[in-house]
Amino acid sequence: MDIRGDVTWPSEWRLAVEVLASGRGRCRWGSRTIAIDPRLTPEERAATIAHELVHASWGPCPGWAKAGEERTVHRLAARALIAPDVLAAELQWSPDPRVVAFDLGVTCGLAGARLDGLDIAERDRLRAATAHHRDGA
Repeated sequence: MDIRGDVTWPSEWRLAVEVLASGRGRCRWGSRTIAIDPRLTPEERAATIAHELVHASWGPCPGWAKAGEERTVHRLAARALIAPDVLAAELQWSPDPRVVAFDLGVTCGLAGARLDGLDIAERDRLRAATAHHRDGA
């Protein structure tokens, strides 16, 4: 798994693989452990580890902010796993996020989160790179 961007493994944290009652992963502050479920596909595993690494680096979240944080954390995990130039190359081939996800070895949700989280410069660059899809060329 290639983690890029601002996501790094926090010091003194460890990874545990265990069957979870719900969800794909957990960030356990008390034991400084990121737990992931062994039943995950390789794509789900990469997305989940990146997602939980962002949580671990940010610190605990108050309950009232949870929904907004989950969306933001997922976008940051997607940014860490999918470089802009790689995304641009894939979108030139196909505009379908499912195809992009398959080709990049990530989940569809992660590919969608990366597209949702584009900054203005990335959006403009991708729009220009994929004009042939819209123009029928």
